[in-house]
Amino acid sequence: FLGYLATVKGDLSNITAPPFLLAPRSVTEMPVACAERQDLFIAPAHEENPEVRALLVLKSFLCSLKRQGYYSSTETSHMSRSTSSLTSGETSSSQGGNDDGCEDDDDNDGATLLFVEQVSHHPPATACFTYNKRHGMSSEGYVAQETSFSATSGVRVSQVGSVIIRDANHNESHLMTLPTMLLKGLLTGRPYPELDGCCYISSSSGYLATVGFSGTNSFGMGKKNSFSATLRNIREDPEDKTKPAYEISGQWTGRMTIKDGRTGKVVEEFDVDDMPLSQAQVAPLEKQSPWESRRAWHDVIEGIRLGNMERIARRKEAIETAQRKMREAERSAGIEWPRMFFHNK
Repeated sequence: FLGYLATVKGDLSNITAPPFLLAPRSVTEMPVACAERQDLFIAPAHEENPEVRALLVLKSFLCSLKRQGYYSSTETSHMSRSTSSLTSGETSSSQGGNDDGCEDDDDNDGATLLFVEQVSHHPPATACFTYNKRHGMSSEGYVAQETSFSATSGVRVSQVGSVIIRDANHNESHLMTLPTMLLKGLLTGRPYPELDGCCYISSSSGYLATVGFSGTNSFGMGKKNSFSATLRNIREDPEDKTKPAYEISGQWTGRMTIKDGRTGKVVEEFDVDDMPLSQAQVAPLEKQSPWESRRAWHDVIEGIRLGNMERIARRKEAIETAQRKMREAERSAGIEWPRMFFHNK
């Protein structure tokens, strides 16, 4: 398989991965990590200082990365790839528990709701929307993936897209770009996710967060899943002549340290696994639409959990064959698959 990847030119996004690289969830379930820590997601709504609000948005983003990169809380369980190439029209919806334990809240406005949909197959593009009515916090965005392979960097997934986080209480928005994802360790048989490059969070209040990612290189130097970030007011200091308001460093899979950039004093130090986590609530399988990720890929996911390679390959091939036929029918009829949650402006 690796030898084959090395011969492919261009985008690998629609290449079918072998069963041993698959994880028991779809890519459409990855955005749920941004809302699982509901306390962090809604925290900016209750902060009066715009500088601290920008910091809280940055902290929420950093604390979501591990759950996006690994499909369990342990680093030994790798989300090396989704269950497959995504299916056209595939959706995923879930909600976080109501805050304050308000399970009997009729309009459910304390819950954080998440809607995700595969809006394009080639190139693969996913759109998502997260919303908490009670606290006036929401986020919406999209990402298209371009995948390549090299012997030195492994599988490289460039994420083309952005996310806008909105805070209605303060009429504030935060525009976020996305890092490049790497799947390293393939040649040693121990694949693990890594992030690369820089991403930015630009706040309408004038603050800019810059996050740089690094990890171990081909010579074994460096520390896995490392990052460093700064937060500064670019309106007051457009040429970066003064020290940043905050500096954050550590590992997005482990400990992080937040320092006051002007004094060097440690503001907070924590492990990402110690941050409160509320598991997303998903409808029972029998009540899900056939297009919902967990129902669509149920047999494949069960095969992965059981380690049944024959079952995985058989069911996965059946789904992907049906997808190819559906796209051929669309082209022949000159129609486009209608989206459920999103539409082109």
